[in-house]
Amino acid sequence: MPTEPATFTIVPLVANVRLPHPASARTRTAVPSGYGVREQCLPFTAASALGVLIPSPIRFGLCRPDEMPAGSRPLRSPLEQADAARRGSDARLLYVVDDPDCGFRRNAYELAADPRESCLFRGREPGLSFFDRGDQQNLFKLHLPYIWRTPPGLDCLFLPPLNRPARGFGVACGLVETDWYASPVNLVLGKPPGSVHVAAGDPLAQAILLPRSLRRSTLDVAAMPSQLYEDTLGELAGWDRQLADNRSAYKTLARSRHGRIEGEASELD
Repeated sequence: MPTEPATFTIVPLVANVRLPHPASARTRTAVPSGYGVREQCLPFTAASALGVLIPSPIRFGLCRPDEMPAGSRPLRSPLEQADAARRGSDARLLYVVDDPDCGFRRNAYELAADPRESCLFRGREPGLSFFDRGDQQNLFKLHLPYIWRTPPGLDCLFLPPLNRPARGFGVACGLVETDWYASPVNLVLGKPPGSVHVAAGDPLAQAILLPRSLRRSTLDVAAMPSQLYEDTLGELAGWDRQLADNRSAYKTLARSRHGRIEGEASELD
């Protein structure tokens, strides 16, 4: 059944923060000419354009002390600070860079106070934070200083950028009930080998909407033989004939059935 496009609503907790924006089908600035580039594959571009891209709200990175940019603030987890043996196992440090325009200083955002709950309001939100378990020291959190709101029954599935690099950090997937959850979402990132530097605004993750009613799926396997089996073999033979006549058959058929999937990369027909 056709439905209207659903809307993500973002409630910023600080001014001038870099916010999510609709994902684009185009994943490269320059696209090579000729047939066969990935941007001509409709499943690729349709996936790339799902939901919204989440940019890094701050400049941060992971590197050796001598590689840190000027003005950066080094960070080490409390467990690593207390464990001299671990301190010698990895010379790299995480770092953050202040951004006064969005109230980010010393690895924390200053949030706008709410006089209705002044005694309870947290006032500050970290930029990066750490886990307190020794088996999770390869992970850390990137806090997003805004609250997500989605229509009733629609959850946010947080993923690594689809068909885009995550700037070297591994992004843990998470499903959040954003139609009621009233706190910022934290991205869980994994430390990669080597040095990584992330600029404010670099895309780090992607969020897509998922109906809560579709979380759980069942699996059915068609019998051989069965009417479905026979019908599907006939469709497969018909598909092979169409593909032989037109190597862009999938794109043509998908758009004729469901309407054109919008996106800058669709110009590469």
